[in-house]
Amino acid sequence: MRKKVISCLLAGIMTVSLAACSGGGVSSNDASKDSGKSSADTEVGVEQTAKPQAPPEDAPVGGKFVVQITPGTLSPDMMDGWSANATNTGFIRLMNGYYLTDTTRDRTIDWDPVVVKSHEETENEDGSTTFTVEINDNLKWNDGSGITAKDYLFGIMYRSSQEFAECEGDATTGSVLVGYNEFRNGEKKEFTGLRLLGDYKFSMTVDAENLPNYYVLGDIGFSPEPMAAIAPGTDVLDDGNGCYFNDQYTAEVLRETLLDPNTGFRYKRPVVCGPYQLKNVDIGSETVELEINKEYLGRYDGTKPHVETIISKPIATETWRDEFEKGTVDYFYSSKGETIDSTLTKVEDGEIKANYGIVPQDSVNEFRFACDFGASQFPEVRRAFAYIIDRDEVNKQISGGYASVVDCLATEAMEDYQETKDELEGELTHYTYDIDKAKQELIDGGWTLNEKGEEFKEGTDKVRYKEVDGKLMPLELKWAYSEDDLTDLCNTIIPPEAEKIGMKFEGTKMDFAQMINHLNREGVDATYNVFSCGVVLPEFSSWWYFFDDAPERMGLWNYYRISDPELKSITASMQKVEPGDTEKYRELFVEFEKEINKKMPGVVLSTGTQYWFYNPKLKNFVPRSYDNWWFFILDAYIEE
Repeated sequence: MRKKVISCLLAGIMTVSLAACSGGGVSSNDASKDSGKSSADTEVGVEQTAKPQAPPEDAPVGGKFVVQITPGTLSPDMMDGWSANATNTGFIRLMNGYYLTDTTRDRTIDWDPVVVKSHEETENEDGSTTFTVEINDNLKWNDGSGITAKDYLFGIMYRSSQEFAECEGDATTGSVLVGYNEFRNGEKKEFTGLRLLGDYKFSMTVDAENLPNYYVLGDIGFSPEPMAAIAPGTDVLDDGNGCYFNDQYTAEVLRETLLDPNTGFRYKRPVVCGPYQLKNVDIGSETVELEINKEYLGRYDGTKPHVETIISKPIATETWRDEFEKGTVDYFYSSKGETIDSTLTKVEDGEIKANYGIVPQDSVNEFRFACDFGASQFPEVRRAFAYIIDRDEVNKQISGGYASVVDCLATEAMEDYQETKDELEGELTHYTYDIDKAKQELIDGGWTLNEKGEEFKEGTDKVRYKEVDGKLMPLELKWAYSEDDLTDLCNTIIPPEAEKIGMKFEGTKMDFAQMINHLNREGVDATYNVFSCGVVLPEFSSWWYFFDDAPERMGLWNYYRISDPELKSITASMQKVEPGDTEKYRELFVEFEKEINKKMPGVVLSTGTQYWFYNPKLKNFVPRSYDNWWFFILDAYIEE
């Protein structure tokens, strides 16, 4: 499945959703076949404990689902391929569709029979593997035009092309396939790993260097793109050496069709094949409205959407619960103990008409370092920073006991972590408040000078320096953050602790759009070393892309911008594990988390539990980890 890198907003702090093979996740409510109607579909004020399932055959179609978004967070992007915040993620994903593979409700990746008529896998003598696919001939775009093999090939090719990269898009879609590098770099006109075999038949060859591949079905689960609309006049040709574009395919054409602020696909998305289509978007009023795509044939099991309209409503996080109580929006979630407890009391007393689901959190809150410049490029600085924070106390104050501190890049929802947790516990350093250890990290790392290049003296000198490439570098970290309870607390406690170890820690409060620009360096130079982030960690995490230091991965995939040989090597080995060899994969997962704990590209603060409260008019609405509202709503229907 084409991977996505998305910056997100969660509970008032910026959250980055690491790219994944699919939108799946470990759920507090595991999937099964029809498990019958839940009590949450017939009662009010109860916990939703049902397993995800398709809606009943007689479920009504209609109604409106209102989604809260935080004011100031809606990005203009309505299409994958560029950085977009989580406010946009759900809307974008509901317009995507017809991936070759899908994540089923029982949490497996498999071919989608609604899309794929037949598929064949052939191992080649050179170690590569060719997947030959024939798609069904009844797939359509929302404008009624047919979807063919060329739309799938076009989607892979244009998102792997120089021309798309010139539009500042992520041109890594076909990176696992034979011939990607030569095609991407313009060395060959043909994408040799792709073959056009008929109107509805094509093949994809995965390069031997990318095999074995633990998530190979995820990596080739591509989706179609409307070639005729995005690149008018373009054709996909194949003379026997691989697919190539005719001479009508240019960067100029893409700029016009993708990037025009009034009509561009990036912003208006007129042609889609997912369960929903864009009815209206207004950035000024922060309104996105989706409606059912009548041409959509359904997910892998034929499930079609039953909720007619989805619309956004900007509401501040601080007043979200109040607006939910009034019925202004249809769901509300929290991971803060005080909020959860008081809301549960109101639900039990009948003051709020709601049902709720309890969900292991699929994200961590962290201080994310830019590991490619300044003091933050050095692991000893990142470890020293971890030692000046009493993470246990911060977590206690913020979550009220509904979250816990973790010492690696993992969440309570992550099955690989849960299965290796006991082993990891004895292997990981628990960074807790310790000024002496923080100082020793810096001394061992060479931060022993003052601004004159002389020996740093505590009580006299304020900031430590280190000689780097013949110049003195100050121990200075610039922090970008968006205001919320957590960052307010950190802004109070961290700067004075930083002073104690000879570090200057300077925070800058900014709105979400500014932070996204600085995180992704869109039109700005590298300025900030640290960002207050949340990180969504998917079930099917392609760690090997997240720690790949190839230039095209930096920022778009490798959000830490870290170039670390050990992390790169371990994660590359994880990719090479044979599909299904869970034991070997988890052995490497442990080594990976130990290295993360040592290199500290981010200081993880906590992960915990979320309570999702939702309007009882929503039936078959099952909160669970990773899938979020945009997956819950696909199985849901409304009865007023």
